[in-house]
Amino acid sequence: MSVKTPLAIAAAIILVIAAAAAAFYVVAVKAPSDLAHKTAEGVREFFNFTPQVRVNQTIVIEQTTPILEVATVSREMFIDHSWKQTWLKSTKTIQVQGVFTAKAGFDLRQPFRIDIETRPLRVVAQVPPPKLLSIDMKDYKVLKDEDGWWNSVTPQDREEAVRQIRAEAIDKAEHSGLLEDARGSLEARLRGIVERNGSTVVFRHESADRRLQ
Repeated sequence: MSVKTPLAIAAAIILVIAAAAAAFYVVAVKAPSDLAHKTAEGVREFFNFTPQVRVNQTIVIEQTTPILEVATVSREMFIDHSWKQTWLKSTKTIQVQGVFTAKAGFDLRQPFRIDIETRPLRVVAQVPPPKLLSIDMKDYKVLKDEDGWWNSVTPQDREEAVRQIRAEAIDKAEHSGLLEDARGSLEARLRGIVERNGSTVVFRHESADRRLQ
């Protein structure tokens, strides 16, 4: 056996070890780190905030939220509402119509976190529950403002009619599928970001009160 043979074997072993170390670095360190930063950047571009990102339970990017809420969908709604009040068989009536714009999305004061798992490499997104963020009246018409014989409509009655039509708009928005659309829109955006970077994503959701106050 020549002297070169042991040297060649040793060199080959060193190359194998180096290749294994390089492969481990790529799989266990670089790929998760790249996915973490690309996912965070994609979220920031779309939604104007950066979620907390963890790799194997270690925080690598802290959450920054210059905004408190992010709206992902909006919908216009038409509400026709009647208010009546009877006193001693005398009925006063107010009938109003309103056009509202409802916006739904997410409260960023609740947990919004991206976890990068390495075996297999994937994204696990924990997002807050969708909620109705705002309900704004764009137009308002009074179709009837009618006194009873001895039961007159008061300014307080008109305020109550406006309060009730807004409450009806909130209830309609919350049961119209708007919140589900908000969740679907967010998930579609996140899925696009992650798949663009060659990975997959699963979602974990928290339950909470979604009622607009």
